[in-house]
Amino acid sequence: MKRKHVSGQDFTLQKKETANEMKKRRKKLFGEIRTTLLIVFAAAVLGYAFITWGFQTLKVQGPSMEPVLSDGETVLVNKLSYIFGSVEPGDIVAIRAMGSDSYYDIKRVIGVPGDKISVVGGKLFVNDKQVSDTYQLDVIQSPGRLSTPVTLAEKEYFVIGDNLGSSEDSRFSTYGNVQRSEIRGKVFYRLTKGKRGRI
Repeated sequence: MKRKHVSGQDFTLQKKETANEMKKRRKKLFGEIRTTLLIVFAAAVLGYAFITWGFQTLKVQGPSMEPVLSDGETVLVNKLSYIFGSVEPGDIVAIRAMGSDSYYDIKRVIGVPGDKISVVGGKLFVNDKQVSDTYQLDVIQSPGRLSTPVTLAEKEYFVIGDNLGSSEDSRFSTYGNVQRSEIRGKVFYRLTKGKRGRI
């Protein structure tokens, strides 16, 4: 009897330990599931924020940036580039059209704050130096405001379309200089099928 009683006690203790272990295991499993769900949720939120505020796709409208970009092409805009860096001459940028949150212009930056822009003999000059043929600029038949030199104030940028004959840009008073707040990002990648790649 004594031996059986001891055996019963041993059995009862063993059952309690197993129950405690199961409880701990269950608690650990729930903790791991909770951690995994938190990681997945955080990744989803960060991914959404990265796509929403970091990058955006835009469709080119019109021929103003030909031959570099054609009407109907899809491009990728890096919205973070000018948070960590500055807008540079030669950059192709997405500009939010005045009074619109949905329509963007795509133009090339020619002048930055402090620059003096002018057209002399159909050629574009920045700070009295002729802009090279890097941008494949034609002879400017319509200098508009650049018939006399234009000096850019702080946070003002001068933009043009590469296809000067079919571009409404900073040369004209209806468009004017672009404010830094209107530049939403740098156009850096072409997504159009068959032409995919960096610009």
